[in-house]
Amino acid sequence: MNAISAFSESFSQYRSRIQKSREAFSYASSTSLEEFVFNIQKIKSTHTKKDFLKSLVSMTNSSIWVSRSAFVVLKSFFDIRQLENSNFQNEKAQEILAGVINKSTVTASDALIFKTIYTEITHSHLHKDYKSSLQVPSINITIVLVSGVLNEIFSTPAFKRGAENLLDEHNIKHIAPAVDGKKGSRENAILLKKQINQFIEDNPTQKLWFFCFSKGGIDTLHYLKSEGEDLSSNVLGFSFIATPIMGSDHVNNKILKLVNTIGKVPEEVSKIILGKKIDFFAKELQKSLSHSYRTSWFKKHHKALPHKPFYTAIAFESKWHQSHIWMMLTKAFFRSHKSNDGVVDVENAQFPSYFNGINLGVLEGHHLVGSRSSFYDQEALMKSHLIFLNYKKLIK
Repeated sequence: MNAISAFSESFSQYRSRIQKSREAFSYASSTSLEEFVFNIQKIKSTHTKKDFLKSLVSMTNSSIWVSRSAFVVLKSFFDIRQLENSNFQNEKAQEILAGVINKSTVTASDALIFKTIYTEITHSHLHKDYKSSLQVPSINITIVLVSGVLNEIFSTPAFKRGAENLLDEHNIKHIAPAVDGKKGSRENAILLKKQINQFIEDNPTQKLWFFCFSKGGIDTLHYLKSEGEDLSSNVLGFSFIATPIMGSDHVNNKILKLVNTIGKVPEEVSKIILGKKIDFFAKELQKSLSHSYRTSWFKKHHKALPHKPFYTAIAFESKWHQSHIWMMLTKAFFRSHKSNDGVVDVENAQFPSYFNGINLGVLEGHHLVGSRSSFYDQEALMKSHLIFLNYKKLIK
């Protein structure tokens, strides 16, 4: 009887994986087709090299996305693994789930509570026949997506796919302020302040929850420092995702230093031709992300950050062979003996003990989980945050 039950569960998981991969492929295909038509029309009408290159990059990204999605569908037919829900046989996990569902107090760390919620939600997403008792709360908030370094390479803001799912399923809105992935945090902080203040002025009753990815979190911290206690009460809190809060040691890597030295050559050429230097390798940006600079900055300015909103942080870690192709390359070039996601070491993506922030622990994943072509379950991560924050009465 147990063998039949195990086979039935395994087959159910197998079907769910195929269905999920097909849905991802269908979404990638339809979206990419729309973008392809749009970009072809844009190329026909454009008169600048910059717009032409943007359209070309967008079309390339779409093609890669569809190709990878098709490969995952094919791969799913050969994936016969049976994935266990680690919560099932864990008494503490069951106690936590009961506490979250019933809104009762549970003796457990914030990181353990969050991971238990996340495990439950991801399991329900991977297995269509499984219905979780956890529910995304009905709340009237707007999610503010703040993207990271060089996000212009990608076609959409970080975690846009997950946010769209929340809009479709739960009518939770989102916005994505324009920030420049090549600029320093001071400049982006000004951009954020202007756009957020305008949004609040236009939507005075709307509450905001910031979902900040990578360097987008650093830009947000600079924005918060400039606002201080004058920050609008419309802003409920901030969740930092794979943000190098305490910097990234990869910036000090010898290879990167060599690249910067070589980079001085085109800078001097641009000065002769254009009359001004162009920082091709964004050295000021690199400096602002270094571990020594960020550690010093946070220790000096953390008391100037607004006290009323909540702050959470989540880190990722992955083995090199489990990563996105670009993350495999970063792990090869910027080697670290510490646990990391390919760009940020786990310990640097967490709040220091002297700051009153909530560290939600470490999840499996690489640094590009926020891109739309990633097959990471963005929806599960965002839903888990909402359920956790609602349980902790940080959002209502």
